[in-house]
Amino acid sequence: MIFLFVRLIILLITLSGCSYQFGYGGLLDDYKTITIPYATGDDRGELTTEVIRQISGTGALRYQSDEGDLILKMRLIEFRDENIGFRYDRKKDGKLKKAIIPTETRLFASAEITVIEAASGNIVTGPVIITASVDFDHDYYDMNHASNNRLSLGQLNDIDAAHDAVLYPLNRKLAGKIVDYIVNNW
Repeated sequence: MIFLFVRLIILLITLSGCSYQFGYGGLLDDYKTITIPYATGDDRGELTTEVIRQISGTGALRYQSDEGDLILKMRLIEFRDENIGFRYDRKKDGKLKKAIIPTETRLFASAEITVIEAASGNIVTGPVIITASVDFDHDYYDMNHASNNRLSLGQLNDIDAAHDAVLYPLNRKLAGKIVDYIVNNW
């Protein structure tokens, strides 16, 4: 235990002696602010809002609505889903049919991002494509009873409601990857 403590002290003295500083470093030393216009294809502005929220939370760059040192250009280039889980359909009497129906879907979103220096218009990094995905369960058939709870034991009742419900976590995940790329790519 004491040996570990001594090694930690030596490491800290060594790092401070050579002027090592913890932080972001690189190009982020030259830029302090960033402007993030609405992403092309982000009709409701949810991805743009989430990127602004997350970049503000890092402390690496300060968000400004205009005249930032950097400009983040985003363009949604792909939005698709893929069925990944299935079950056999049943007849009204409960017997299995030969047909299978989807019960689990993976939703993908891809964005092309470019970071531009505002003063010169030069590209600092990018364009790069960043992709995120989320999985969700759903019933294949629409519920006819509006009074039924839309969420039952974690199972969403119809594909449309499920699809809308996972847009927030998908945007949050994609925004996190975008911010991570901007902050840690230098």
